[in-house]
Amino acid sequence: MAENKKFSVRDFYNSHPIISTLILICVATLLLLWGATIFMNRWTMHGSTSVVPDIRNKTYTEARELLAANNLNIEINDSVYDRDAAPGTVVESWPKAGAVVKEGRQVYVTITAFSPKQVTISMPLTGNVSSRQAMSYLRGIGITDIRLESVPSEFPDLVMGARYGDTPLSVGSVIPVTSTVTLEVGSGPVEPVDSLATEELDVIGETEMLEMEN
Repeated sequence: MAENKKFSVRDFYNSHPIISTLILICVATLLLLWGATIFMNRWTMHGSTSVVPDIRNKTYTEARELLAANNLNIEINDSVYDRDAAPGTVVESWPKAGAVVKEGRQVYVTITAFSPKQVTISMPLTGNVSSRQAMSYLRGIGITDIRLESVPSEFPDLVMGARYGDTPLSVGSVIPVTSTVTLEVGSGPVEPVDSLATEELDVIGETEMLEMEN
């Protein structure tokens, strides 16, 4: 009787090298795909999701706590100045409220600035600058609280001085956008009163007083 030979991987490989190589390639590919699937599931936290809550009009602290309760993180992306909103109030978020995201996701927020925006004076406000030009420029950079103060000058309607409080303003000055800026605007030269005309007025006045007494 012929003896039963035991199956040997080595003998099979030696007998069928091409088929053996193809089988090894398939097994290696399957192992790589299986490992990649496990890695991606862990990397993306497959199955762990959260819904972004509505955090608009909440303070930064309230928004952070609400997001943390939903396993989400917060990051300030931008800030805007709003006179009518409390500093640190969330005005926008991304992803938006209701979005389904992975746990641990960053939620980017835009909040109202904690301090007023600073603006830089980049053009002269005095010299050959009319009050209209100066006011137009100031409003263009966001300053709306502008006061005019009339001062004697050689030419009318020219800005003779500009100040923020007691601080003179010049090119390069940096002030809050909420500042009150005072423009000293020339009223033009004061015409001298003729001395003869003054005497005539005095005589007329004395005459009227005498008539009233009589």
